[in-house]
Amino acid sequence: MRCSIQQWAGGRLWATWFGSNIQAERAPYHKDLFSVISTSADGGKTWKEVFVFDPSELLGGGASDPMLWKDPQGNIRFIGLRNIDFKGQDEFASSAWEFTMLDPENEHTEWTEPRLIGNKNLSVMKPLIFSDGTIMRSMDDFKFVGVPDKVRIRFLKEDVNGKPIFVSEFPVDNDAVFAEQMPIIRKDGSLFTFYRAKAGQKFAESFDGGKTWNLGGYYPMQFSINTKCILITLPSGKVLLVANDVQMKRENDKKIYYYTDENGKERELEKHKTPRTRMTAYLSDDDGKTFTHKMLLCDEGQISYPSATLSSDGSIYIVYDQGRDVIGQHTIFLSKITEEDILAGKLVNGESFLNNIVSRPSDHGGGRRAGDKL
Repeated sequence: MRCSIQQWAGGRLWATWFGSNIQAERAPYHKDLFSVISTSADGGKTWKEVFVFDPSELLGGGASDPMLWKDPQGNIRFIGLRNIDFKGQDEFASSAWEFTMLDPENEHTEWTEPRLIGNKNLSVMKPLIFSDGTIMRSMDDFKFVGVPDKVRIRFLKEDVNGKPIFVSEFPVDNDAVFAEQMPIIRKDGSLFTFYRAKAGQKFAESFDGGKTWNLGGYYPMQFSINTKCILITLPSGKVLLVANDVQMKRENDKKIYYYTDENGKERELEKHKTPRTRMTAYLSDDDGKTFTHKMLLCDEGQISYPSATLSSDGSIYIVYDQGRDVIGQHTIFLSKITEEDILAGKLVNGESFLNNIVSRPSDHGGGRRAGDKL
């Protein structure tokens, strides 16, 4: 499902995710998958699915990892990842195509023609925007995941017209999986990012605008074990982290997933037995060195792949998916919160809410059902 959200300046919300009528992801070419674009004109209370990105008529192509983001000019762009099985004969079997909305306040907006932006999984994390209007896109060569000693985690820096400035890369880290790195700019101008690894989140830093990167190892606080998290610098200067608040330890060669409650006591996960739950919003007062404030958003089912957008009124809209292959789940949730809510550890703003439904196919006879063959 892997959802993404973006708000237009006029207030309309847009969300996207991938779906399938056969209830299977079918990586790496994602045959029979398509991406859905949905919109809300009432602050996320109700949603209407209005567009589908479906490349199936082009050599049986499939779609995966769609993304919405707002560029430096305030335009909303959609990136769709198109996948075609060329039997190893084409480096662009997976390719990212970017469209720009022409009228984001209109639920039936027209779009620009697509622009090919690359073949290195450019659609999982929103680009980093610099003060001069340049952007940096996160890239990852997924076909090398699990292949040792391969450089695969990269960044593409573009000027304001989309012209490449440079491509940089991480040093090889054989512990990295689907890296899903999302840098922020710290107050001193350096860059900081987490990236996904086998036993949790590692971090990296750049002190030259992203041209070179230093790997820092595993971050001291455990969260989002082998799954996606996001980092965003808020207008206040605080750093928002949205991640799975789950830790891991080994006992008798077995992984034990647990969390630490408000009294500092370790509690083993009983319901889900997976690190993909306890979606949590954290705040850092010190540029990501520590995250001392947090609020639990959702602990129902297998929760993963957060995405967020910031509203001009200070609200933070966050989406995440639930149970891609679990009967009765298959849900996209939306929470609307504020910094004050996170600082209090609970909802204190009267306009905030948790876990409104953006999409749940099972409410309409869809989703995975008993007897479905994956």
